[in-house]
This record gives sequence, C-alpha cells and structure tokens, in this order.
Amino acid sequence: MKYEQALKYVENLGEFRCDFDLTRIGNFLENLGKPQDKIKIIHVAGTNGKGSVCAYISTVLQKAGYRVGLYTSPHLLDIRERLQINRKKIPRKYFTEFITRYSLPITRYHLTYFELLTAMAFWYFERERVDFAVIEVGLGGRLDATNVIKNPLVSVITNISLEHTQYLGNTVSKIAREKAGIIKNNSFVVTGTSGIALQTIKKIAKIKKARVIVSKKQKNYETSLFGEHQKQNANLAMGVCRLLDIPEKYIIDGLQNTVWPARFDIRQLKIKNEKLKIVLDVAHNPSGIEVLKDSIKKYFRKKINFVFGVLADKDYKEMIKIISSVGKNVFISAPKNERALSVETTKKEFIKYISQKNIFVFNDIKNAVKSAIKKSEDFCATGSVYTVAEAMRCLKIQ
Repeated sequence: MKYEQALKYVENLGEFRCDFDLTRIGNFLENLGKPQDKIKIIHVAGTNGKGSVCAYISTVLQKAGYRVGLYTSPHLLDIRERLQINRKKIPRKYFTEFITRYSLPITRYHLTYFELLTAMAFWYFERERVDFAVIEVGLGGRLDATNVIKNPLVSVITNISLEHTQYLGNTVSKIAREKAGIIKNNSFVVTGTSGIALQTIKKIAKIKKARVIVSKKQKNYETSLFGEHQKQNANLAMGVCRLLDIPEKYIIDGLQNTVWPARFDIRQLKIKNEKLKIVLDVAHNPSGIEVLKDSIKKYFRKKINFVFGVLADKDYKEMIKIISSVGKNVFISAPKNERALSVETTKKEFIKYISQKNIFVFNDIKNAVKSAIKKSEDFCATGSVYTVAEAMRCLKIQ
C-alpha cells in the first residue's frame, strides 16, 4: 500500500461520523497490546484553548530534553499534523505501515476516523518510546476515544462553555460533567475553569479522590502566541509543567518558543510594496469568537475586514453577532465541507449588523481571500478550521 492509498482509506471512514462508544477502540487497542498503558500521558480536555495548552506543554517538555508525542485535532493542511514527536509529523512510511498492517482489524472493529487516528497515535508514540505524550480530547471527554487512557500523569481541563450541545448537553454543568469524565481515581487535575464548571469538576474529583489544582494568574512570562487568552493558556501549561517538576528555565524557554498556527496568528503579506496584516484564527464557537474580538480590539484598535465561513451545526448566529462589532467589510463564502452553512444564510445574519454594501459573497474561500487582498487592508480569516485552512492554501502559508 502507498501513502496515498492509506490516506484514502482513512478519509473514506468519514471524518464526521460520531459514534461514542469506547468498546470498539478498547478492543482494537487490546489487539495492539494496549500501547496507551505503556506511555506517560498528559490528557487535555476543554472548550477552547486545548490545542494551545497542548502545544505549550509539549514545547516546554521538549526544551527540557524529553522526547514528546503530541496528538491534536483537527488538522489544518495535512492529516499527519495530528501525530507529532518533538513537533515533527509522523513520517508517511509509519502512517502507511499502520494502515497496511491493521486494515483488517480496523474494518472488523468498525473504527471511526477519529478512533483510528487515536489508536495510531498510541501505537506510534509507544513504538518510538516517547518520554511523554500530550493527548488532546476530540469532543467532550467521558466518551471520547482518547478516554481509553487509564492512568494519566495529569488530566487538564482548560475552560468550559456551551459547545456541541447536541452531544454534551445544553448547560455548562452538563458539559462540565462530560469533560470531567477524563478524571481518574487518585489522580491530579489542573484546570482553568471557574463558577459552576469548577464546582462540577470539584464534585467529580472528590468522588474519585483526585486532587484539583486551579490555575491562577501567575507571573506573566513572555509567550510567542498573541492574544490575552494565551496568557491564561500559558498559565495553565505552566501549572502542569511545575506539577511535573520541570525546571523554571525550560518553562520560560518553552513558552517563548511555542509555535501553534492559526490561533490569532498574525502574518505579514506584501502586496505592491504595501504590507498587509492577515490574522488567521480558527475560532468556531461564540466563546472563541469573543476572545478573537477582544484581541482585534487590542492589537488593531479599529474595525477590520473579515473572510468568514462557518459550519451550520455551530452557534453561527451568536458568532456573527459578536464578530460584526469589529467588522468593516465581510467577504463571505462556505468552506468545502458538507456541514458548511450556506452563503445565503450567512449573509442574512450579517445584514442584521453590517450594511449590505459592506458584505460580499463568493463561491469559494479562495475568491473571498483574493477580493479581501484587493482592498489593500488588514483582514482576518475565521469562523472554522476549514475556512482558515483554505485561506492558508490560497495564501501559500504554512
């Protein structure tokens, strides 16, 4: 089997098939010798900031001289971004080897797309003898495929707000219960939550005799990622690394050198001797868009243009309402995804807040980006990971 065939095999499983049941992946991993039980794991859940916190922790551990596995989702440009060791993507040959060797049991156990990649991560990290593996939850926590982890070194819950309510529940308390499902008996939990979410986590932790460490504002070390929210993410990562007894000098070095694309990611683009600032941000729910709005106010101090595309199963009405307050011109398109919200519906929402003469509709993200560039003004691509990925391809940004 060639890499392209292996990739096609995985894609044919359907990225958006959700079937929450740990039996399938549990049985499959038993077939593999339970690799997840043989590695030291930091398990990270939460609504927003999971990826950034994972990136911070893995970079700090790498700076401290460790070999670190990092499993995150979704990817931007390449599926192999999801599985990294010391921030290098899994080689194509190992990706292909896994699919070639295990395609029959994958089919027999009816693994989903996410279950397969999760199993591949455990297999790859155990095979390569990583010192630590930082594992990001896909959706929720309790029934997420990553929750086959039995004894993590530490469980991390970043923050909690309403998201995926069709799967996780329609209140913060219900969602907190789902995310707190990653807490294991007699373990450590580091969290950045507050209010009812924190209360819920503490109740569950008490039952499981787990110690809860609440991330508090600490000395603000310089971070490489922009945005006020990144200080909170860095504080959380700092708390985890201190719990793991990582020396302070490596924590400082790691926070200053973390790379995590498309999270209030400001790039410079030179057009006809003019320099444009382009913000790439994968915010895809109201709380993420709220943070983006605040960051734009702080860093730009004016309204800017947006390239916007969103998925229909998100709270797009609230997202559009929030982002419109800092929007000047909006270039709308639908990302290439079966769940994408139509441009007609997206425009209808924006018209409530922005004059129709400042709203432009396009048949794809590429043309929306090209038109935004022609305005010779700073702009931000946001609304979905898929929107940002298409914008990056158009701009030839890695």
